[in-house]
Amino acid sequence: MEGAILAIGNELVSGRVPNVTSFWAAERLSRYGYRVREIVTVGDEKEEIVFYLRHLLSKAHFLLISGGLGPTEDDLTNEAAAEALGLPLELNPEILARIRETEKRQGLPAHPLREKMAYLPRGARPLSGDLSVAGYLLREKDRLLFFLPGVPEQFQRLLIDRVLPVLLETFPPRETLCTRTLRFFDLREAEINQVVKETVPQELEVGFYPVFPEVQVVLTARGREDRKVRELLEKAVRALKERFPEHLFGEDEEELPLVLGRMLRARGATLSVAESCTGGLMASLITRIPGSSDYFVGGAVTYANRAKVEVLGVPERFIRLFGAVSREVACAMAEGARRRFGADFALSATGIAGPAGGTPEKPVGTVWIGLSTPGETVARKFHFPGTRHEIQTLSAYTALDWLRRYLLTGNLYPAYRFAKTP
Repeated sequence: MEGAILAIGNELVSGRVPNVTSFWAAERLSRYGYRVREIVTVGDEKEEIVFYLRHLLSKAHFLLISGGLGPTEDDLTNEAAAEALGLPLELNPEILARIRETEKRQGLPAHPLREKMAYLPRGARPLSGDLSVAGYLLREKDRLLFFLPGVPEQFQRLLIDRVLPVLLETFPPRETLCTRTLRFFDLREAEINQVVKETVPQELEVGFYPVFPEVQVVLTARGREDRKVRELLEKAVRALKERFPEHLFGEDEEELPLVLGRMLRARGATLSVAESCTGGLMASLITRIPGSSDYFVGGAVTYANRAKVEVLGVPERFIRLFGAVSREVACAMAEGARRRFGADFALSATGIAGPAGGTPEKPVGTVWIGLSTPGETVARKFHFPGTRHEIQTLSAYTALDWLRRYLLTGNLYPAYRFAKTP
């Protein structure tokens, strides 16, 4: 079955806000065997919305429409849907009651712009069970139209909890479709592509997606026999894991910090960090993962040299003799963090993220990363390319990945393409 997505909002067509919901929805729908025929983005213009609703409805079995359901004057989706389908707008008393309840709870006066959110095209069925989130379903003959909020978190929750169950019941997939996203770090797309070409059967669909700083490879298997489809996909995944035992770090939603955290938790080990050029990014990545308090003790952002000395105990003579961006300081930072926080492992990063501050001896992108283990502390020099943000991101990811690979193999010096010293 084929669908289409219509994203509505001036903020999208102006580029102020990225259209993340459409691309997320397309990827999620494809996992269930649904093909997205078109993705269209329009501004808050009623005539444009009406035109594209009719246009897409003539070609797709179902539509996802996001945005324009709010209480402001430029939220015109309900009016446009009613016009496009030739339906009157009708007051939904339950939604209005919910709006009034919210106004009262928040101490707000009743407002007609909020009230207009309760006027839906005739036949609209609200998607949220408790009416706490805007969104509804309309059936037009044998077509389904899902109107969803533009807020990504609300959109995603409704799509998973409400939209997909209706689609699976109404348009059951005609074939089994299985996908797997494999996540790689510190490999170029071309390097992965060559091995995939040699390893993965031609029956599988393969997509390569650079999602900085990773490369993600999506494998898709289709067929009418569920068992054969799954076996074909699993065989290909196993083969790629064998070819990339270190660089293939996770599958599907397994982010690098999640994988590292799982390894630390399995060992009953703890981690701390000391950051300079990354400005807290390592700690932020680690603590995005629920349950990271099981293994993450704490971290220090010691941006100034004085902070390195006073907080982490870095000897002043190291900074004076070797500079803040050096092996000696990176090791002292990592040791200081492990000692101060009482952790089993510690990571450090000190470098020049740019765009200024580089010298011929230490150009922008020079970063020393330290790793302190219960038995040894080492540091490695890297030259990362890119903007300030890219250098900081590569530094943080490389540090986390270095510890992951050490826990995996016991090798303190795994190969990295941007590493300049052993």
